[in-house]
Amino acid sequence: MSALLDLRRTSGLDLKLDTKNCKLIFGKDLTVTLPAIRKIQEMQEVLLDSSLRKPEELYYMYRDVHPVKDTDLLKKNNLRYDVTVIKPDRLGRELMKTAGHYHKASFGELYEVLEGRAFCLLQKPNLHDYRIIEDVILVKAHAGQKIMIPPGYGHILVNPGPGYLVTSNWVSSAFSSKYELYKEARGAAYFLVSADADDKLEFVENSFFKQLTPIRFVQPAKELERFGLKENSPIYSIITEDAKKLEFLNYPQSYDYSDIFNVVETKQINLHL
Repeated sequence: MSALLDLRRTSGLDLKLDTKNCKLIFGKDLTVTLPAIRKIQEMQEVLLDSSLRKPEELYYMYRDVHPVKDTDLLKKNNLRYDVTVIKPDRLGRELMKTAGHYHKASFGELYEVLEGRAFCLLQKPNLHDYRIIEDVILVKAHAGQKIMIPPGYGHILVNPGPGYLVTSNWVSSAFSSKYELYKEARGAAYFLVSADADDKLEFVENSFFKQLTPIRFVQPAKELERFGLKENSPIYSIITEDAKKLEFLNYPQSYDYSDIFNVVETKQINLHL
Protein backbone atom coordinates (compact mmCIF):
# COMPACT_ATOMS: atom_id res chain seq x y z
CA MET A 1 0.00 0.00 0.00
CA SER A 2 1.37 3.40 -0.99
CA ALA A 3 2.40 5.77 1.78
CA LEU A 4 1.37 8.73 -0.39
CA LEU A 5 -2.15 10.15 -0.39
CA ASP A 6 -2.88 12.29 -3.43
CA LEU A 7 -4.82 15.41 -2.39
CA ARG A 8 -5.05 17.01 -5.83
CA ARG A 9 -8.67 16.06 -6.53
CA THR A 10 -10.09 17.46 -3.29
CA SER A 11 -7.75 20.44 -2.86
CA GLY A 12 -7.27 21.47 -6.49
CA LEU A 13 -3.57 21.93 -5.67
CA ASP A 14 -0.53 19.74 -6.29
CA LEU A 15 -0.41 18.33 -2.77
CA LYS A 16 0.34 14.86 -1.44
CA LEU A 17 0.49 13.49 2.09
CA ASP A 18 3.38 11.24 3.07
CA THR A 19 1.62 9.13 5.71
CA LYS A 20 4.82 7.33 6.70
CA ASN A 21 6.54 10.56 7.73
CA CYS A 22 3.43 12.63 8.51
CA LYS A 23 4.27 15.48 6.15
CA LEU A 24 2.90 17.26 3.11
CA ILE A 25 4.70 17.10 -0.22
CA PHE A 26 4.35 20.29 -2.26
CA GLY A 27 4.26 20.51 -6.05
CA LYS A 28 6.84 22.73 -7.72
CA ASP A 29 4.35 25.58 -8.31
CA LEU A 30 3.40 25.87 -4.62
CA THR A 31 4.88 27.81 -1.76
CA VAL A 32 6.68 25.41 0.57
CA THR A 33 6.01 25.93 4.27
CA LEU A 34 7.14 24.08 7.37
CA PRO A 35 4.38 22.97 9.72
CA ALA A 36 3.70 24.16 13.23
CA ILE A 37 3.54 20.88 15.14
CA ARG A 38 1.07 20.49 17.99
CA LYS A 39 2.58 18.22 20.64
CA ILE A 40 0.81 16.55 23.52
CA GLN A 41 2.72 18.64 26.09
CA GLU A 42 0.89 21.70 24.72
CA MET A 43 -2.47 19.92 24.96
CA GLN A 44 -2.38 18.73 28.59
CA GLU A 45 -4.79 21.43 29.76
CA VAL A 46 -7.53 20.52 27.29
CA LEU A 47 -7.47 16.72 27.57
CA LEU A 48 -9.98 14.62 29.49
CA ASP A 49 -6.97 12.69 30.84
CA SER A 50 -4.31 15.31 31.49
CA SER A 51 -1.77 12.67 32.55
CA LEU A 52 -1.26 11.41 28.99
CA ARG A 53 2.22 11.70 27.51
CA LYS A 54 1.71 9.85 24.23
CA PRO A 55 1.38 10.11 21.28
CA GLU A 56 3.97 12.87 21.24
CA GLU A 57 2.89 14.62 18.01
CA LEU A 58 -0.82 15.11 17.32
CA TYR A 59 -1.30 17.33 14.30
CA TYR A 60 0.48 19.59 11.83
CA MET A 61 -0.53 23.09 10.70
CA TYR A 62 0.74 24.35 7.35
CA ARG A 63 -0.08 28.03 7.00
CA ASP A 64 -0.26 30.17 3.86
CA VAL A 65 -0.19 27.41 1.25
CA HIS A 66 -0.84 28.56 -2.32
CA PRO A 67 0.55 28.63 -5.86
CA VAL A 68 3.39 31.14 -6.08
CA LYS A 69 1.59 32.92 -8.94
CA ASP A 70 -1.34 33.70 -6.61
CA THR A 71 0.71 35.44 -3.90
CA ASP A 72 -0.44 38.95 -4.88
CA LEU A 73 -4.04 37.79 -5.33
CA LEU A 74 -4.23 36.48 -1.76
CA LYS A 75 -2.55 39.60 -0.42
CA LYS A 76 -4.95 41.87 -2.32
CA ASN A 77 -7.96 40.07 -0.84
CA ASN A 78 -6.50 39.78 2.69
CA LEU A 79 -6.84 36.00 2.72
CA ARG A 80 -4.79 33.00 3.84
CA TYR A 81 -5.15 29.33 2.91
CA ASP A 82 -3.96 26.71 5.41
CA VAL A 83 -3.77 22.91 5.50
CA THR A 84 -3.97 20.85 8.70
CA VAL A 85 -3.01 17.17 9.02
CA ILE A 86 -4.48 15.33 12.04
CA LYS A 87 -3.13 11.91 12.89
CA PRO A 88 -5.36 8.83 13.35
CA ASP A 89 -4.92 7.93 17.00
CA ARG A 90 -6.56 8.19 20.41
CA LEU A 91 -5.94 10.44 23.38
CA GLY A 92 -6.74 7.84 25.99
CA ARG A 93 -10.51 7.39 25.62
CA GLU A 94 -10.82 10.62 23.65
CA LEU A 95 -10.78 10.86 19.90
CA MET A 96 -7.82 12.69 18.38
CA LYS A 97 -8.59 16.41 18.33
CA THR A 98 -7.23 19.92 17.93
CA ALA A 99 -6.71 22.23 20.90
CA GLY A 100 -9.72 24.43 20.14
CA HIS A 101 -9.89 28.17 19.60
CA TYR A 102 -12.14 31.18 19.29
CA HIS A 103 -11.61 33.91 16.72
CA LYS A 104 -10.51 37.43 17.58
CA ALA A 105 -12.95 40.09 16.37
CA SER A 106 -15.49 37.34 15.58
CA PHE A 107 -13.90 36.43 12.26
CA GLY A 108 -15.35 33.38 10.53
CA GLU A 109 -13.53 30.50 8.90
CA LEU A 110 -14.19 28.16 5.98
CA TYR A 111 -12.97 24.55 6.12
CA GLU A 112 -12.90 21.76 3.59
CA VAL A 113 -12.21 18.10 4.32
CA LEU A 114 -9.52 16.97 1.88
CA GLU A 115 -9.03 13.45 3.23
CA GLY A 116 -10.75 11.30 5.82
CA ARG A 117 -13.71 12.11 8.05
CA ALA A 118 -14.28 14.93 10.50
CA PHE A 119 -16.34 15.93 13.48
CA CYS A 120 -16.30 19.67 14.11
CA LEU A 121 -17.62 20.69 17.53
CA LEU A 122 -18.73 24.32 17.64
CA GLN A 123 -19.77 26.25 20.73
CA LYS A 124 -21.13 29.75 21.27
CA PRO A 125 -20.57 31.33 24.68
CA ASN A 126 -22.78 33.90 26.33
CA LEU A 127 -21.41 37.39 25.72
CA HIS A 128 -21.43 38.22 29.44
CA ASP A 129 -20.37 34.87 30.90
CA TYR A 130 -18.32 32.47 28.78
CA ARG A 131 -19.03 29.65 31.29
CA ILE A 132 -22.55 29.60 29.86
CA ILE A 133 -22.64 27.96 26.43
CA GLU A 134 -25.70 29.00 24.45
CA ASP A 135 -25.30 26.70 21.46
CA VAL A 136 -23.34 23.53 20.70
CA ILE A 137 -23.20 22.05 17.19
CA LEU A 138 -21.57 18.84 15.99
CA VAL A 139 -20.87 18.90 12.26
CA LYS A 140 -20.22 15.58 10.54
CA ALA A 141 -18.28 15.83 7.28
CA HIS A 142 -16.31 13.69 4.86
CA ALA A 143 -13.85 14.37 2.04
CA GLY A 144 -15.12 17.07 -0.32
CA GLN A 145 -17.53 18.64 2.16
CA LYS A 146 -17.19 22.18 3.50
CA ILE A 147 -17.67 23.45 7.06
CA MET A 148 -18.37 27.11 7.77
CA ILE A 149 -17.52 28.53 11.18
CA PRO A 150 -19.92 31.43 11.79
CA PRO A 151 -18.98 34.51 13.82
CA GLY A 152 -19.01 34.10 17.59
CA TYR A 153 -18.29 30.35 17.66
CA GLY A 154 -15.25 28.53 18.95
CA HIS A 155 -14.47 25.08 17.60
CA ILE A 156 -12.35 21.96 17.67
CA LEU A 157 -11.72 19.46 14.87
CA VAL A 158 -11.91 15.78 15.76
CA ASN A 159 -10.57 12.83 13.77
CA PRO A 160 -12.75 9.73 14.32
CA GLY A 161 -10.35 7.69 12.15
CA PRO A 162 -9.43 5.18 11.04
CA GLY A 163 -7.19 7.17 8.67
CA TYR A 164 -5.67 10.64 8.56
CA LEU A 165 -7.88 13.70 8.61
CA VAL A 166 -6.62 16.46 6.31
CA THR A 167 -8.45 19.78 6.14
CA SER A 168 -7.87 23.04 4.34
CA ASN A 169 -9.24 26.39 5.38
CA TRP A 170 -9.64 29.97 4.24
CA VAL A 171 -9.31 32.75 6.82
CA SER A 172 -8.85 36.49 6.75
CA SER A 173 -5.18 37.47 6.94
CA ALA A 174 -6.24 39.68 9.88
CA PHE A 175 -7.52 36.57 11.66
CA SER A 176 -5.80 35.10 14.71
CA SER A 177 -6.73 32.25 17.02
CA LYS A 178 -7.65 32.70 20.70
CA TYR A 179 -6.66 29.54 22.56
CA GLU A 180 -6.83 30.97 26.08
CA LEU A 181 -10.50 30.30 26.84
CA TYR A 182 -10.25 26.65 25.81
CA LYS A 183 -7.22 26.25 28.06
CA GLU A 184 -8.94 27.98 30.98
CA ALA A 185 -12.00 25.76 30.50
CA ARG A 186 -9.74 22.69 30.23
CA GLY A 187 -11.28 21.77 26.90
CA ALA A 188 -14.42 22.17 24.82
CA ALA A 189 -18.00 22.01 26.11
CA TYR A 190 -18.00 18.24 25.56
CA PHE A 191 -15.28 15.60 25.31
CA LEU A 192 -15.82 13.12 22.46
CA VAL A 193 -15.09 9.63 23.74
CA SER A 194 -15.11 6.21 22.10
CA ALA A 195 -17.44 4.37 24.47
CA ASP A 196 -17.11 0.69 23.56
CA ALA A 197 -16.13 -1.93 21.01
CA ASP A 198 -19.12 -0.99 18.85
CA ASP A 199 -17.57 2.42 18.28
CA LYS A 200 -20.47 4.30 19.81
CA LEU A 201 -19.61 7.90 20.49
CA GLU A 202 -20.11 9.26 23.99
CA PHE A 203 -20.25 12.93 24.91
CA VAL A 204 -18.80 13.78 28.32
CA GLU A 205 -19.83 17.18 29.67
CA ASN A 206 -17.05 19.53 30.70
CA SER A 207 -17.73 20.39 34.35
CA PHE A 208 -16.04 23.78 34.00
CA PHE A 209 -19.16 25.22 32.39
CA LYS A 210 -22.14 26.44 34.42
CA GLN A 211 -24.63 25.72 31.69
CA LEU A 212 -24.55 23.66 28.50
CA THR A 213 -27.19 23.20 25.83
CA PRO A 214 -27.87 19.83 24.18
CA ILE A 215 -25.80 19.16 21.08
CA ARG A 216 -27.37 19.90 17.70
CA PHE A 217 -26.25 17.34 15.12
CA VAL A 218 -25.84 18.73 11.60
CA GLN A 219 -24.30 18.16 8.21
CA PRO A 220 -22.87 20.89 5.97
CA ALA A 221 -25.06 22.41 3.29
CA LYS A 222 -23.91 21.06 -0.07
CA GLU A 223 -23.99 24.28 -2.08
CA LEU A 224 -24.16 27.94 -1.08
CA GLU A 225 -23.85 30.15 -4.13
CA ARG A 226 -23.31 33.42 -2.25
CA PHE A 227 -20.20 31.95 -0.59
CA GLY A 228 -18.97 30.23 -3.75
CA LEU A 229 -19.48 26.75 -2.30
CA LYS A 230 -20.16 24.03 -4.86
CA GLU A 231 -20.30 20.30 -4.38
CA ASN A 232 -17.11 18.57 -5.60
CA SER A 233 -15.43 21.93 -6.25
CA PRO A 234 -12.37 22.74 -4.05
CA ILE A 235 -12.59 25.88 -1.96
CA TYR A 236 -9.18 27.04 -3.21
CA SER A 237 -10.68 27.69 -6.65
CA ILE A 238 -12.99 30.37 -5.23
CA ILE A 239 -10.10 32.85 -5.01
CA THR A 240 -9.33 32.54 -8.73
CA GLU A 241 -12.93 32.29 -9.97
CA ASP A 242 -14.63 35.00 -7.89
CA ALA A 243 -12.67 36.26 -4.89
CA LYS A 244 -15.59 38.45 -3.76
CA LYS A 245 -17.37 35.26 -2.66
CA LEU A 246 -14.85 35.09 0.20
CA GLU A 247 -15.49 38.62 1.47
CA PHE A 248 -17.50 37.19 4.36
CA LEU A 249 -14.19 36.17 5.93
CA ASN A 250 -13.13 39.80 6.21
CA TYR A 251 -16.61 41.22 6.94
CA PRO A 252 -18.27 38.41 8.92
CA GLN A 253 -21.06 40.44 10.50
CA SER A 254 -22.48 41.48 7.11
CA TYR A 255 -23.70 38.02 6.13
CA ASP A 256 -26.47 35.55 6.96
CA TYR A 257 -25.40 32.08 8.14
CA SER A 258 -28.82 30.59 8.90
CA ASP A 259 -28.66 27.98 6.12
CA ILE A 260 -25.07 26.74 6.36
CA PHE A 261 -26.07 23.48 8.12
CA ASN A 262 -28.71 20.80 7.64
CA VAL A 263 -30.05 19.41 10.91
CA VAL A 264 -29.77 15.65 11.46
CA GLU A 265 -32.31 14.04 13.78
CA THR A 266 -30.45 11.60 16.01
CA LYS A 267 -30.12 10.63 19.66
CA GLN A 268 -27.17 8.30 19.20
CA ILE A 269 -24.15 8.53 16.98
CA ASN A 270 -21.24 6.24 16.27
CA LEU A 271 -17.87 6.87 14.69
CA HIS A 272 -19.06 5.97 11.20
CA LEU A 273 -20.24 9.05 9.32
